Amino acid sequence: MSRISLTIAVSDECLDNILEVAQNLRSVGMQVVQIMDTVGVITGSIEQSRVATVSTIEGVESVESTRSYQVPPPGSSIQ
Repeated sequence: MSRISLTIAVSDECLDNILEVAQNLRSVGMQVVQIMDTVGVITGSIEQSRVATVSTIEGVESVESTRSYQVPPPGSSIQ
């Protein structure tokens, strides 16, 4: 199975309990990488088949997959 990186926005009502939200995300299989309590965001990764479970956690306002970009090295034919 492949893992997908996620960015989770925590609802305003649950900002004081962001560590509990992060623990609940861990309990459904998410590997929490970073908790940004000031802005109410949690990042991490989870098996792709478990993504739908994340949105059911109390305090999760939105779930977005993290996108990454890679620029070809200097001197490559595509540049």
